[in-house]
Amino acid sequence: MSLHDVQTLQPSPEASRRVCGWCDGPIPPGARSDAIYCRTSCRQAAHRFGKGRALRVASGHPLRLAYADPPYPGRAARYYSGHPDFAGEVDQQALVEQLVAEYPDGWALSTSADALGAILASCPPAVRVAAWFRGERPTCSYRPLNAWEPVVYLGGRAHPSSPAERRLDALVHVARIRTTDPQWCTGAKPAAFCWWLFDLLGALPGDDLVDLFPGSGGVARAWGLYNSCQTRNGTARRIGEGAPEEPAREGSADFCGRRRESIGEG
Repeated sequence: MSLHDVQTLQPSPEASRRVCGWCDGPIPPGARSDAIYCRTSCRQAAHRFGKGRALRVASGHPLRLAYADPPYPGRAARYYSGHPDFAGEVDQQALVEQLVAEYPDGWALSTSADALGAILASCPPAVRVAAWFRGERPTCSYRPLNAWEPVVYLGGRAHPSSPAERRLDALVHVARIRTTDPQWCTGAKPAAFCWWLFDLLGALPGDDLVDLFPGSGGVARAWGLYNSCQTRNGTARRIGEGAPEEPAREGSADFCGRRRESIGEG
């Protein structure tokens, strides 16, 4: 066998490079041949985002839903001034107006407990408030520490659920920093929150979910898993003849671009 033949049989560095299924980083050369994650923490993070999948009923009428998780009022510059999408304080009233006008099927909005009163003043009377009990952040304080965050939501799908799969408007889940996200940012929501959010809106495989403030991309990642899970008719397609699967769409570019004049410039 000639030297040329040996070189031909050897895989190129590009061909042998494997990418982690969670963080998109390289899988170490010494890892097992069937490894799909670069480290244990990435495998565990992928498991947390995937374990909430359950058997879902295919939707006969797909909904167009939206979720908004903007910088909470008064905190934009403090936590997000270095983020590529930073555009100053978000005009919360204009945001609510956009959600009501463009997403009549249903929407949800995360905010802080101290901003809830002002947010509700801008909302239609029919909105509801759900509560995520994330736990307090231990520190010295002269007042009771905040341990929850409200989620204002409207519309969505009403469908029957068994006692074992009942939907609740409250979630008790202590959040921890997810260090495996390459685009992690302050306020990134955990996997348990994402599954709970989808249940709040009655979202089903085949619906269209627009994530207006993608941040770390965790909601879109969870929706991609949720939207591709097996349905009771044995398929995993989006609802509709020949409709392709589609993850949550990130709407921040349109929101911060076309609507920048009315939504929090600066």
